Amino acid sequence: MKITENHIDETASFFSSSQGILQIGEQTYSEPICWQDGKVSIIPQTTIEELNEQIFISAIETAENRPEVIIIGTGAKQQFLHPKIAAALSAYGIGFECMNTASACRTLVLLQGEGRSTWAWLWP
Repeated sequence: MKITENHIDETASFFSSSQGILQIGEQTYSEPICWQDGKVSIIPQTTIEELNEQIFISAIETAENRPEVIIIGTGAKQQFLHPKIAAALSAYGIGFECMNTASACRTLVLLQGEGRSTWAWLWP
Protein backbone atom coordinates (compact mmCIF):
# COMPACT_ATOMS: atom_id res chain seq x y z
CA MET A 1 0.00 0.00 0.00
CA LYS A 2 1.33 3.41 -0.97
CA ILE A 3 0.53 6.30 1.35
CA THR A 4 0.97 9.88 0.22
CA GLU A 5 0.54 13.08 2.15
CA ASN A 6 -1.84 15.74 0.85
CA HIS A 7 -1.03 19.39 1.50
CA ILE A 8 -4.05 21.68 1.61
CA ASP A 9 -3.04 25.34 1.56
CA GLU A 10 -6.35 27.05 2.32
CA THR A 11 -7.33 25.38 5.59
CA ALA A 12 -8.26 27.90 8.26
CA SER A 13 -8.19 27.35 11.98
CA PHE A 14 -11.76 27.69 13.22
CA PHE A 15 -12.64 27.92 16.86
CA SER A 16 -15.97 28.71 18.47
CA SER A 17 -16.40 29.96 22.00
CA SER A 18 -19.37 29.96 24.32
CA GLN A 19 -19.22 33.75 24.69
CA GLY A 20 -20.80 34.32 21.28
CA ILE A 21 -17.50 34.82 19.45
CA LEU A 22 -16.21 33.11 16.31
CA GLN A 23 -12.47 32.97 15.86
CA ILE A 24 -10.91 32.33 12.47
CA GLY A 25 -7.16 32.26 12.77
CA GLU A 26 -6.31 35.45 14.66
CA GLN A 27 -9.51 37.31 13.70
CA THR A 28 -12.59 37.29 15.96
CA TYR A 29 -16.20 37.99 14.97
CA SER A 30 -19.25 38.64 17.13
CA GLU A 31 -21.68 38.83 14.20
CA PRO A 32 -22.86 36.19 11.72
CA ILE A 33 -20.40 35.44 8.93
CA CYS A 34 -20.19 33.62 5.64
CA TRP A 35 -17.07 31.57 4.82
CA GLN A 36 -16.87 31.27 1.04
CA ASP A 37 -13.83 30.30 -1.04
CA GLY A 38 -11.47 31.11 1.82
CA LYS A 39 -12.96 34.57 2.40
CA VAL A 40 -14.99 35.80 5.34
CA SER A 41 -17.81 38.28 4.94
CA ILE A 42 -20.24 39.67 7.49
CA ILE A 43 -23.79 38.76 6.51
CA PRO A 44 -26.81 41.06 6.92
CA GLN A 45 -29.10 38.35 8.29
CA THR A 46 -29.12 38.62 12.08
CA THR A 47 -31.21 35.49 12.67
CA ILE A 48 -31.35 32.02 11.14
CA GLU A 49 -34.99 32.58 10.24
CA GLU A 50 -33.99 35.33 7.79
CA LEU A 51 -32.20 32.86 5.50
CA ASN A 52 -34.05 31.75 2.39
CA GLU A 53 -33.22 29.79 -0.74
CA GLN A 54 -32.65 32.94 -2.83
CA ILE A 55 -29.71 33.98 -0.63
CA PHE A 56 -27.94 30.71 -1.38
CA ILE A 57 -28.90 30.63 -5.07
CA SER A 58 -27.55 34.17 -5.57
CA ALA A 59 -24.27 33.24 -3.88
CA ILE A 60 -23.93 30.07 -5.97
CA GLU A 61 -24.72 31.74 -9.28
CA THR A 62 -22.24 34.57 -8.74
CA ALA A 63 -19.43 32.41 -7.33
CA GLU A 64 -16.36 31.44 -9.27
CA ASN A 65 -16.35 27.97 -7.67
CA ARG A 66 -19.43 26.14 -6.40
CA PRO A 67 -19.20 24.29 -3.10
CA GLU A 68 -19.80 20.59 -2.61
CA VAL A 69 -21.38 21.26 0.79
CA ILE A 70 -22.86 24.24 2.62
CA ILE A 71 -22.77 24.10 6.41
CA ILE A 72 -25.00 26.27 8.59
CA GLY A 73 -23.78 26.87 12.15
CA THR A 74 -26.89 27.96 14.05
CA GLY A 75 -25.31 29.22 17.27
CA ALA A 76 -25.31 27.38 20.59
CA LYS A 77 -28.32 25.22 19.72
CA GLN A 78 -29.06 23.34 16.53
CA GLN A 79 -31.90 24.76 14.46
CA PHE A 80 -33.25 23.60 11.13
CA LEU A 81 -33.94 25.71 8.07
CA HIS A 82 -36.95 25.42 5.80
CA PRO A 83 -36.89 22.31 3.55
CA LYS A 84 -37.21 24.60 0.49
CA ILE A 85 -33.58 25.60 1.03
CA ALA A 86 -32.36 21.99 0.99
CA ALA A 87 -34.44 21.31 -2.13
CA ALA A 88 -33.03 24.36 -3.95
CA LEU A 89 -29.44 23.39 -3.11
CA SER A 90 -30.06 19.79 -4.07
CA ALA A 91 -31.08 20.98 -7.54
CA TYR A 92 -27.52 22.37 -7.85
CA GLY A 93 -26.00 19.13 -6.54
CA ILE A 94 -24.88 20.78 -3.30
CA GLY A 95 -25.14 19.11 0.10
CA PHE A 96 -26.60 21.08 3.00
CA GLU A 97 -26.25 20.53 6.76
CA CYS A 98 -27.44 22.45 9.82
CA MET A 99 -25.73 22.02 13.19
CA ASN A 100 -24.67 24.07 16.19
CA THR A 101 -21.78 26.41 15.43
CA ALA A 102 -19.14 24.50 17.41
CA SER A 103 -19.91 21.36 15.39
CA ALA A 104 -20.03 23.37 12.16
CA CYS A 105 -16.53 24.76 12.80
CA ARG A 106 -15.11 21.28 13.46
CA THR A 107 -16.85 19.87 10.39
CA LEU A 108 -15.62 22.72 8.20
CA VAL A 109 -11.99 22.12 9.20
CA LEU A 110 -12.38 18.38 8.63
CA LEU A 111 -13.89 18.82 5.16
CA GLN A 112 -11.28 21.40 4.18
CA GLY A 113 -8.59 18.99 5.33
CA GLU A 114 -10.00 16.48 2.86
CA GLY A 115 -9.73 19.10 0.12
CA ARG A 116 -13.49 19.47 -0.29
CA SER A 117 -15.02 22.76 -1.37
CA THR A 118 -17.15 23.84 1.57
CA TRP A 119 -18.96 27.07 2.39
CA ALA A 120 -20.38 27.99 5.79
CA TRP A 121 -22.86 30.45 7.25
CA LEU A 122 -21.99 30.74 10.95
CA TRP A 123 -23.78 32.41 13.84
CA PRO A 124 -21.75 32.98 17.03
